[in-house]
Amino acid sequence: MTLWLQQSWSPEGAPDSKGGMFRLTIHNRGDKPVAPAALCMSSMTRIAGPAQIEGAALDRRFGNYHRLIAPEGLLIAPGEAWLIRILSLTHPPKNRSQGVMSAWIEAEDGEIPLLLGDLEPPPGTPRGPLAPLPEGRLDLPLGLLPWPQHVDIAEWDEPVGLLPSAELTDVAALHQRLFPFARGILSRDGRPVRFQPAELPTGGYRLDFTPDAITLSHADPDGRRHGLVALAQISHAALSDPRFREPLRGRIEDHPRFQWRGMHMDVARNFRTIEEVRRAVDILAWHRLNHLHWHLTDDEGWRLEIPSLPDLTRIGACRGVGLPLLPQYADPSVGQAGHYTGNEARALVAHAASLGIEVLPEIDMPGHLISLLAAIPGLTDPDEVPDSYRSIQGYPNNAVNPAVPAVYDILGKVLDEVCAIFPSHLIHLGGDEVNDQSWQQSPAAMTLAKAEGIAGEGVTHRLQALFMRRMQQMLADRGRSLAGWDECADGGGVSAQGTLLFAWRSVEKTAELMRSGYDVIATPGQAYYLDMTQSADWDAIGLSWGGAVPPEKTYHFEPTEGLPTDAAGRLIGIQAGVWSEMLSTRQRWNAMVFPRLSAVAESAWTRYEAKDWRRFCALSRLMPQL
Repeated sequence: MTLWLQQSWSPEGAPDSKGGMFRLTIHNRGDKPVAPAALCMSSMTRIAGPAQIEGAALDRRFGNYHRLIAPEGLLIAPGEAWLIRILSLTHPPKNRSQGVMSAWIEAEDGEIPLLLGDLEPPPGTPRGPLAPLPEGRLDLPLGLLPWPQHVDIAEWDEPVGLLPSAELTDVAALHQRLFPFARGILSRDGRPVRFQPAELPTGGYRLDFTPDAITLSHADPDGRRHGLVALAQISHAALSDPRFREPLRGRIEDHPRFQWRGMHMDVARNFRTIEEVRRAVDILAWHRLNHLHWHLTDDEGWRLEIPSLPDLTRIGACRGVGLPLLPQYADPSVGQAGHYTGNEARALVAHAASLGIEVLPEIDMPGHLISLLAAIPGLTDPDEVPDSYRSIQGYPNNAVNPAVPAVYDILGKVLDEVCAIFPSHLIHLGGDEVNDQSWQQSPAAMTLAKAEGIAGEGVTHRLQALFMRRMQQMLADRGRSLAGWDECADGGGVSAQGTLLFAWRSVEKTAELMRSGYDVIATPGQAYYLDMTQSADWDAIGLSWGGAVPPEKTYHFEPTEGLPTDAAGRLIGIQAGVWSEMLSTRQRWNAMVFPRLSAVAESAWTRYEAKDWRRFCALSRLMPQL
């Protein structure tokens, strides 16, 4: 049986629709009639309430999941179709990927999956493929990315690789894991590598090349590791691509630009296996990035085992029809499930540490917690009006209540386990995207607000700040410090002492937070979020709230521009954001993340004056993918 969903968008919807109209046509291409009871679908552009629909009736809306009831007695004969017009949308879609991502029919004899067509634009919209990355240009046959601070090579040689030694074992193993089909970088004919400490900047290294040997001078263990990865990259490029050579005589002197060079990896919205996360860590090491910000919980899934709270993963890590968490994004009706055991997380942390990478765990709160609320009852005010607010992602009442004592008991147990697994002195507690109407119809929360002298405009954000300050103290009691998104400064904010905030909402947020005394990581969605579409054209894919973010924009963005020189806070570093709503497969992950992750890595390492876009285009093709 073959059912095909054709979908199109028009800007002309109902008079009060913010997003225009969807036209969904379900064609029966099979040879038997179908009697649908309902259409279930997940769509990045959601139906707005009150729903205005022709040809169906909205039964349920939960995040991106929608269930539409079919008209009574509907029968789709072979060659015929069921037409649905959705006249009220939350926002206008910007490209072909922002419509229905998965869909199926509920019928008497079971569920029937639908083949999906791309979301079609209004007639006359220009169409075309994403422009390919330019071929690039090489002035030197050096395969090294991020590009070093200083290069002075007098003579080049055909590749011979590196002479095996105990000191090269780990970096050779890293290369083999990342490039299992490539020629190995170790060879009996290779040149020996000698090591010596030197007075260099923190994390710095120097490579001196002669026909007899390579000398790696290093400032510290990180510098030694960076130099080894640089040598591995140089040999890999020369051994695998005829455009590249190995230096025979000369010097490379190098050190990182920023202390924090990171990638945020969301595994809550779409799960990635522990093997995939481990490979992502290897990729970070190859890029000489040094932080993995591991986004472990969100509305769509709780991915970390908490032994004292087994329902967090038994219930909160599973999505599917008939479960508390319904299918989202490109899920089929059976949804998806997955989490990491404590031992898996510990092993991942140890593996990352062996590569000079620190893992920063994120447990999002007080919002983005539908998965927690589904698993653990009693963390909201029972007298709060149901569906009195919705998150920007469409989840009803998705925040724990700051006036409920059990909230702190449960989150205390979570923090105990997180601190036992992750040695990072920082624990990221989210603090983002709490709807400004949250808790305002909760008698308990309003009683707390009155007791704290909180009234008038901004009640929600001031209550959130109160909650986050209490969580900050709970971390301090465990010997840890708070990291969070830039909203942690709202409503009076958390203490800046020892706190690290991640500026994501706009490029101006970094400066604003620094002036307020916070140390900051710059990760603006408009440049460093790798789920953003790479083009404003309809046939691109990805989210678009931050505008189009092509690789060239990511590469040229300068995070220090416009920053105050006399602020109490500091810019500690930069970070790429890999959010996974649109990254349901490894192929999608690679297509969206690369080469933009490499562009962020070079900005994090290389001084602005030493960067070169055309050279980057040539070199980025050498980098490994997930």
